[in-house]
Amino acid sequence: MQGRLSCAVSILLSSMALAAACSSEGHASRAPEPAAAQSAAPKTNPDAELLVDFKKRIDDYMALHNRLKKQAPPLKETKDPAKITASQEGLATKIREARKDAKQGDIFTPEIRQLFRRLMYPEVKGAEGRETKAAISEESHELKAVPMKVNARYPDDAPLMTVPPNILSALPKLPEDLEYRFVSRTMILLDTHANLIVDFIPNAIQ
Repeated sequence: MQGRLSCAVSILLSSMALAAACSSEGHASRAPEPAAAQSAAPKTNPDAELLVDFKKRIDDYMALHNRLKKQAPPLKETKDPAKITASQEGLATKIREARKDAKQGDIFTPEIRQLFRRLMYPEVKGAEGRETKAAISEESHELKAVPMKVNARYPDDAPLMTVPPNILSALPKLPEDLEYRFVSRTMILLDTHANLIVDFIPNAIQ
């Protein structure tokens, strides 16, 4: 009887040891849980991403502009307004054909518009901003003829309002042949070579 009990105890102990070994192997084979700091994805700056997006849209437009510019007859240096206008309109026609489906927001997307308004706001707020606002609004009565439409020609007889330096310094730099301009409180993106409105931001100045 004692021999049977001893044998049963030995079998039980052997089974328990085997189960413990299997359990230990299972735990050892599991991949370690990543630390919270390691698993957290690095945060990106939303404004920086929007500026990268804006630059890409500008670069895409300028690639089209430069390609079509090479196809147009070169304009020799001249002060003849008729020849300058003909050269501008020749390039503008090609750009309109290539961008026939262009619309507001293709470059100044809603998110980029909001970013630009935020970038300019510190320059026009408070007493110090009044002077900047006044400079932007100057001669606005003479700009009523400017059509707020993508691919529209900027009227030859409409003045080109100078953008205050502090506003320019707050905004991303543009390549040659593109300029920011204001028509009252609307900011336009102007292709100066084609004299063409590329896109615009209504109520850019709050």
